[in-house]
Amino acid sequence: MKTSHISISEINNLFNTKYSDIKITGASLDTRTLKKGNIFFAIKGKNNDGHKFINQAEKKGASIAFVKKINSKSNLKQIKVKNTLSALSSLARYYRSLLNTQIIGITGSVGKTGTKDAISFILKEHKNIFCSRQSYNNKYGMPLEILNMPRKTKFGFFELGMNHFGEIKSLVKILKPNISIILNIENVHLGNFKSLKEIAAAKSEIFTSSENIDSLILNKETNHYNLLYRYYKNTKIKNIYNYSKKNNSNVYIIERKVTKKIIQLKVSLPGDKLISFGVRIDQENLIDNCLAILTCLHALKIDHRFIKKFKNVPFTSGRGNMIRCKYNSHKLKLYDHSYNASPISMKQTIDIFDSLKEKNIVYLIGDMNELGQKASFYHSNLIKFLNKKKFEKCLFIGKHFKKLENKIRNNKISFYKDINQVIDNLDEIMESNYTIFAKGSNSINIRRLISHLKQENV
Repeated sequence: MKTSHISISEINNLFNTKYSDIKITGASLDTRTLKKGNIFFAIKGKNNDGHKFINQAEKKGASIAFVKKINSKSNLKQIKVKNTLSALSSLARYYRSLLNTQIIGITGSVGKTGTKDAISFILKEHKNIFCSRQSYNNKYGMPLEILNMPRKTKFGFFELGMNHFGEIKSLVKILKPNISIILNIENVHLGNFKSLKEIAAAKSEIFTSSENIDSLILNKETNHYNLLYRYYKNTKIKNIYNYSKKNNSNVYIIERKVTKKIIQLKVSLPGDKLISFGVRIDQENLIDNCLAILTCLHALKIDHRFIKKFKNVPFTSGRGNMIRCKYNSHKLKLYDHSYNASPISMKQTIDIFDSLKEKNIVYLIGDMNELGQKASFYHSNLIKFLNKKKFEKCLFIGKHFKKLENKIRNNKISFYKDINQVIDNLDEIMESNYTIFAKGSNSINIRRLISHLKQENV
């Protein structure tokens, strides 16, 4: 039986089963998004146990399920394994070994998902391109997306995330990328590392943990570039490409002109090639990522002119998209940066927002997590940074900011212990037409507030 994804005979080979006449269309861990023909992996997580949803998986049209315990009340074909996550990883690793796909692995402290989504947008007319969904970049999501990648895919783009040493190494062993990209090394996950140098070492696993890699792409201006380069010198990787805004790289900006809404760039590429294109003013913090994509196109021998579509790239939800809504008849324009936060991404996006010269500004700023012993320093720094900006109101949300409440005197600034307290006080907060900038770590759940505001318009 011809199949667009992994076949049942290949599953039989790996797990010593004897099923037949099953068409597989991909894989899922979640019955809410499961598609007909998907393999269902019943994984027990912190909040839910997939084994409780076998009947739903059957109703949604799952082709087969991997389970730790057979559900005898379901007619869905089931394969019993000791560990369903291990089964997912093993199947993804096996499927990857059967493919001729060129795999590109992307990591970095910030910008992984936005970069991957931009690639998906600018190459959507290119045949046989696959980009993993959303932030599917961990031990659950990445192997799942390998199984969702069609067999005929020519170029597959995946992001790899990490919180600790060894996590990227484990993912690389499954993904086996041909090209590895490190976007940046920044103060993210400092709570789990002693220094930026340790973060760089952990990120380097994307190219030091596999012998499959032909090419490495690095941001020459990032922290600890020299350390990453030394690691590269100890590998057998054939090609290294670097990019920067300066002229000491393989790919670099030679000219930059700013108009009202567009930044026009002229970029030099290897082989004395030049290309001109624009990015929107509100994409200025993405220029480095844009150069990474351009370098990747060069390494893959894909037409460089696809980069001209970058100025039309929409923001990924929660990463800068603008929402118009109302609250108590007041018009609100909300710039949604609610998907996570770090010291570097906070300042970059606030500066870009500030340059838009909006009026009646309200900042909703949530805690930045995983900063370890430096948490107080970075949060205090951000308060001082924002205090110099123009705004009508600035709301700091979360325990880290709340501890610093007495450090500043500005009647336009207020502190809230959590997002629920903000929602409870919305009537007095949203008392006029405002332009809102919202950003914070995921655990602060600023998205709940945004959903609440959007529901007011239903």
